[in-house]
Amino acid sequence: MTGTWARVRALLPEPRPASIQASAVVSVVCLAVFGALAAQHPGLRFVDFIRFSERAQELARGEHVVDPLYPVGYPAVLTGLVLAAGHALVVGKVLSVLSAGWLAYAVASQLGAGAALFVLSSHAVLVSASTEGTDAPACALALSAILLAHRPRLAATLVGLAVLVRYTAIAAVPVVLLLSARRGWTLATLAVVTSPHWLMALLTGASPFPDQSENMAIGAGHAVSLLTLDTLSRWPAGVVHALSSGLHEPAVAVGVAGLAHGAVRRDRLALGILGYLALHAAGLGLGFANGRLALPISACAGCGAAWLLRDRLALVVALGIGLVNATIPAENDEEASRAGLVAELLTGEPPGPVFTTSAWLYRVDGAWIDGGVQLSSLGPAQALTPDSVKANMVARGSTLLALDVSRTRRASPRLEPLLSGKPPPGWTSLGHPRGWRVWRLDETAAGP
Repeated sequence: MTGTWARVRALLPEPRPASIQASAVVSVVCLAVFGALAAQHPGLRFVDFIRFSERAQELARGEHVVDPLYPVGYPAVLTGLVLAAGHALVVGKVLSVLSAGWLAYAVASQLGAGAALFVLSSHAVLVSASTEGTDAPACALALSAILLAHRPRLAATLVGLAVLVRYTAIAAVPVVLLLSARRGWTLATLAVVTSPHWLMALLTGASPFPDQSENMAIGAGHAVSLLTLDTLSRWPAGVVHALSSGLHEPAVAVGVAGLAHGAVRRDRLALGILGYLALHAAGLGLGFANGRLALPISACAGCGAAWLLRDRLALVVALGIGLVNATIPAENDEEASRAGLVAELLTGEPPGPVFTTSAWLYRVDGAWIDGGVQLSSLGPAQALTPDSVKANMVARGSTLLALDVSRTRRASPRLEPLLSGKPPPGWTSLGHPRGWRVWRLDETAAGP
């Protein structure tokens, strides 16, 4: 048995880092692919990005500098780049594409070109790398910090930036510290990089600690606290769900076998990547998980190809997977309908928030995007009427109402006059793109 295992181990490869030139080529190829995919989806694909855009505008005004759910790093970068040049959505997509390109370089330079393409060919990574938001930047920064842990100050800088982009990246911090040969330098650099967060919290009197109670409540279905029997009893099942969310692609799941092989050989890099995967899953288990939140699990597992497949074989397999996954369709009907609504009907209308039934709807304000006022915030959905909605719109100085027909009909039947038939007096139709009804409140109706 021992001899058989030795022969199997002899057949399996060790990671073979690519040269700087080869790593750069892999990175450029990935940048081209991710850029092309992002161009196919020019509209909003990640609803939380609306909040990032609003937060960036608040930072530019010196407001709301510390947030318990979203750290300051990502909106601060948005603020600088958008004010310098560009539109928020475009900047967001470019940041995701560049982050994935950097991850491609880091993986190739440490684990080989085949492993890099294996990581970046998964559906989860392809989608995140071509979508605005914090997922791709945080994952790329955290995982590259582990891969480059032999360079303590660079690794600490990368993982510190990852935490400033997304609080959950803190799962990579203990791994970087354990892998570092100069933990003092690593800790000192980490403190310097993350100091903007701590200093702003100190100056404003805000708590410097993240508050994930909202995510925990989503996972539990009700308000919960961290150190309770309810939370702890749900934790094992939550971890299993997090792992299944990140490893649902067969090729990615196979990569775990490669990491396990590397761990058996006591490869420090394999152990570090496996540790980050486990810590991230443990953190998600306390709240809720989906494929997007489990992106680091997918990316870490993909790295296992370096300990499982010869570099050329990994290249062939990765290219095959990538060609299949790269057929992510361009804008779907919902994306196209929402983009058309924003571009054609809401742009050029008088200023003011749009009242809507969809969290995805936004208005373009120069280079920024601003979310709407959710009708769910006005009171019980079934009690809403055209008159009650109008009163709230007048109070907020708004003249625009956009209704998702199916959602409104299901939740607010008393708004039916605004969905079909002759509308009540004071409302003017601006059009009805597929699945929507858009209204302008007449100035005479909006007056006192």
